[in-house]
Amino acid sequence: MEVVDGAVQRVAAGHGVTRMFLYHVAEEVKKGSLKIVLPDSEQAPLPVHLLTPHGRLSVPKVRAFVDFAAPRLRKHFKMLGSITGAD
Repeated sequence: MEVVDGAVQRVAAGHGVTRMFLYHVAEEVKKGSLKIVLPDSEQAPLPVHLLTPHGRLSVPKVRAFVDFAAPRLRKHFKMLGSITGAD
């Protein structure tokens, strides 16, 4: 068990309060087993970029990864934004 997973489980079981990145607790917040108690203390979202060295995007396996990852990342971060009300 990782430290983050253990902390999430302990807090969800009612043992204290913790500060986590939303992506660590998104499912629990969505299910209602955890609640964001200081929404005004949330840090602003950081942008995520997929970067490749010049010319590498034409390499088929790199292009395949970008084509695979980009829509999934967009969907995931949109879901996270819907949890906090950010867009």
